[in-house]
Amino acid sequence: MNTLAPQKKSLTSVKNLWRLVVCCLMGGASAAYSQGFPVKPITLVVPYQAGGSSDAIARTMVRLVGKDLGQQVIVENKPGAEGMIGSLDVMKSAPDGYRVLFGGAGSMIVVPALRRAPPFDPGAQFTPISGVIDFSFFLYAHPDLPVKNLKEFVDYARAHPGKINYATGNNQGLLTFAYLKKSLNLDVVQVAYKGETAATADLLSGRVQAMFATTAPLIHAKEGRLKVLVTTLPQRTPLLPEVATMTESGFAEFPFSPAGGWLGIFGPAEMNPEVVKVLHRSFDKALTDPDVQKQLAQAGLSYRAMGLDQMGVFVKSQRDQFHHLIRDLGIPLLD
Repeated sequence: MNTLAPQKKSLTSVKNLWRLVVCCLMGGASAAYSQGFPVKPITLVVPYQAGGSSDAIARTMVRLVGKDLGQQVIVENKPGAEGMIGSLDVMKSAPDGYRVLFGGAGSMIVVPALRRAPPFDPGAQFTPISGVIDFSFFLYAHPDLPVKNLKEFVDYARAHPGKINYATGNNQGLLTFAYLKKSLNLDVVQVAYKGETAATADLLSGRVQAMFATTAPLIHAKEGRLKVLVTTLPQRTPLLPEVATMTESGFAEFPFSPAGGWLGIFGPAEMNPEVVKVLHRSFDKALTDPDVQKQLAQAGLSYRAMGLDQMGVFVKSQRDQFHHLIRDLGIPLLD
């Protein structure tokens, strides 16, 4: 007769009961923490200069989030290094939900993918909070370039190898034109700039003849000083309804989606899940507000709502996609 069996069973039951108590306590503490959140102002770090379209969206968004949560939400601009400075700032902050990032494809995905020693892993060192904002990207051309659409641009470039100079003012523009060159076997010459403002100035003067860019040069196109040949978004934008998409122009869509880029709300790794849910709900509510939706549309932006799990998968897939794309295109890596 085994007299130890009941004793072992009793010990196992005690251990299981203890685990249950601990889980309940942790769950209760987590719920209590989220119910008390936030108890002080929240900072939204924008890793770009003040005054741009993303900054304007952020400021509209935080007013609504602050009203919803009952605490002030402050925008803090931390530009530099293609958004890396602001991204690193949030990555290193306390994971308490009081310091979050308005980051995206350029600052969180392309920046580490372009470096031999990536400063962070966007799929592991950040917590996704809210879905992404896609922004429009267009191929602009100088009026003297004798083309009206993408097909004519490709035909002209092939008939005049090495004669078209194109500007790159950001990482998205660099990747988009590099992919176009390789996929269509075009001999065009890159001229690199530190931003879209300087690149647009030289495009207007004719020093360069083409550029993939955001809506920043759009005012010049509406005034007839630039031409717009194609949009990289999967559908036409109300900003320029006459401009065709890649597929409408007879070409395949870019394999990185969307080619223009995206922005989303992120926090540091290891945030409390209940706090993430509070922030997710509030930012999603703000981004679906009619006034914000109108402002997004006017800036050529659109909100793509995502669940937290879906957003985590999206970020990791973008990380892997851009990592392979940059190496496939032979773009030199930075130290």
